[in-house]
Amino acid sequence: MVAVARAEAETIAKDGEVGVHIWTDASGARLIITTEGDLVRVVTPTFYATPGAIISEPQAVDGGLVLAELVNDQDEVFTEIACQLEELALLGTAEPPVEGPVSIVVLGNSAQVTGRADDVVPDLVFEPTGAYAASTDAVAHLTGVVLAVEQRSVSRTGQAFTAARVQTDGFQVTLCVPAGDPSLTAGDVVEVDGYVVASVPALRD
Repeated sequence: MVAVARAEAETIAKDGEVGVHIWTDASGARLIITTEGDLVRVVTPTFYATPGAIISEPQAVDGGLVLAELVNDQDEVFTEIACQLEELALLGTAEPPVEGPVSIVVLGNSAQVTGRADDVVPDLVFEPTGAYAASTDAVAHLTGVVLAVEQRSVSRTGQAFTAARVQTDGFQVTLCVPAGDPSLTAGDVVEVDGYVVASVPALRD
């Protein structure tokens, strides 16, 4: 699968022998493939999602992690995130300050439905549990309300998954979980621990 994806992928950055390539399936599933010469060094799964937040001044730290702030329309900071960034290889050459729309994908390691938001809006929480807790992982804990749900299937493998748009604390993320694990419908309140991958399309301009 990785070899096929590499052959079909778009190269977004190249520095000597090191290249970064993005493969996007018709389902929206994505692989970020880092190569060195002919060797594949790192493969990171993610999803093609529409922006749901505004990112401000992302900074690369050790281990390929990116730390950043999310801001509102008045440029006020309302939370911080730790994530993997699709365009990490382009961040160092971007003209500062880097700020703009960002899509945030959460690959759910643990997700459960805790209720419904039909009558009472729950407390929404987004907490980085990696870098801001003295770790180097792009992970977070969140509670949110499911806004929309789509069932997808990777065309190359047939693997089914759920992509859900979720409103969390001040912004929206796209949550990806294996199909039916859990079963999600709009209006569900979810509690999630997951891996965070972001994309800032303006970095490719």
